[in-house]
Amino acid sequence: MANANHGDAARDHLRAMVAAVDLEVTRLPAGDGNHATDELRASWTALVTVLALGAAPDLRECPNCHGTGMRAATRCAHCWAKLEPLAKLEPLAALAPLAPPAPTTTDVARSTV
Repeated sequence: MANANHGDAARDHLRAMVAAVDLEVTRLPAGDGNHATDELRASWTALVTVLALGAAPDLRECPNCHGTGMRAATRCAHCWAKLEPLAKLEPLAALAPLAPPAPTTTDVARSTV
């Protein structure tokens, strides 16, 4: 693993910083022919690729000692208690989109005017 010498807290902090800078980079004007902006975007993309942070791991709490560990763990890393398997998480893309809110009487009155 590329970041084996960093603790989980350091990776989480780095993920937050990368997300903040990424937000600012996406706010830069795109396709305006500015060579400096294009180079900054390319350098940022290369840096994020090298960091290879990946997604934050899915965690769970041990029901016995309340220690935090990996979601897929079968034993607690702190007290070694056997952990029951958890249901698989559904990917966000698989979830049905939320239905739009029902129109209110004010909305209905506006549409008839």
